[in-house]
Amino acid sequence: MVEPAVKIRRPGQDDWPRILEILETANFHHIGGREMPSFPLGDCFVAVAEGGVIGVAGYRVLDAVTAKTTLLVVDPAYRGRAVGAALQKARQDFLRRRGIKTLHTNTDDARVVAWYVRNFGYVPTGTRSPKVEPFGRDDQHEWINLMVEL
Repeated sequence: MVEPAVKIRRPGQDDWPRILEILETANFHHIGGREMPSFPLGDCFVAVAEGGVIGVAGYRVLDAVTAKTTLLVVDPAYRGRAVGAALQKARQDFLRRRGIKTLHTNTDDARVVAWYVRNFGYVPTGTRSPKVEPFGRDDQHEWINLMVEL
């Protein structure tokens, strides 16, 4: 199989329906709830291939030197093809250029923890946060917190 050419860009409002479809594949589509009150398109990147959005990654700037990732999801048909890594690199590069020094993230999946540690130098903080509503993996009830110095 030939890998599609992937482009990372900022999303437009017309991308929103497809972004929600992709988020739903990871149970991250409940935007407006307590776990994810908002997901501004201005604070995310999308991966595009073969004419459509295939992944999304967001962030939230907390202060002049600190930010937090929000959601990162790749369409299941494109997983395992480094699309998530390209999205993560895009948001880290953007935040670094903006002067962010510390980037936090959380996940409810031990495999994702290992991916962040192996590929991006994150370290687990040793803290966990309880989920406040069903979001992400149904079999997990807390978030594993990680951070990286940019």
